[in-house]
Amino acid sequence: MKIVILVFGFATALIFTLLGEDVKFFQIMSDAGLVKYSESESIENRAALPAEGKITGKVFVSKSGGTAARSAKGLYGKSSSRLTKSAGIDQRAIVFIVKAPGKYPLPQSRPVMRQKNIAIVPHVLPVLLGTTVDFPNEDEIYHNIFSLSDTKTFDLGRYSKGKSKSVTFNTLGTVKVFCDIHSQMGGVILVLQNPYFTTVGIDGSYSISGVPPGNYEVAAWQENGGSKIQKITVRSGEQVDLDFSF
Repeated sequence: MKIVILVFGFATALIFTLLGEDVKFFQIMSDAGLVKYSESESIENRAALPAEGKITGKVFVSKSGGTAARSAKGLYGKSSSRLTKSAGIDQRAIVFIVKAPGKYPLPQSRPVMRQKNIAIVPHVLPVLLGTTVDFPNEDEIYHNIFSLSDTKTFDLGRYSKGKSKSVTFNTLGTVKVFCDIHSQMGGVILVLQNPYFTTVGIDGSYSISGVPPGNYEVAAWQENGGSKIQKITVRSGEQVDLDFSF
């Protein structure tokens, strides 16, 4: 089995409009190498690679970590304050491998962020670098989805029910999404380096399957709690349990 390994580093650090730990966190994702299979390598040979592992665990979010105020200014001069409330905990978390060697194909179907019931659904969406996301309007009223994030700045303009527009995300980082017409609408897109990510379930549990053996940094990101990183080793065919607390 022959594998051609192409390793390169990015010469320029990525610049993000994140606060605190998020700035340092997403910068370390930018220098990941790529592994490319040779054209002649057969499917049978690839199947002979070491058995993949699995990462599972739970994300625990305290009451203080589940409630925070957020503010944004619309493109047409309106300002608003958005409050995420929780009776107990607000999970809204993503768990993912920070960097992983590999050349990853884009998803066959596009992820979707809907405008539905005057809300952005899902509220938090993780995507692979280079992915195009669709933003359909399913409400009877007009919406205007936009972002002022340095990771991706866009303004989709106003469009009615049944219409959809799309945006391609080619830079790693966090993109905060709002509606300039309805101040209560907000969402977050995480643009990630590799496809080893998952959204945390209602009970805080998560599972990432198909992870190649190796040493990794695994991160949990929570909208109001920022990001936390732990180092792990995934062995062939084994499961690693990893919990996070905010």
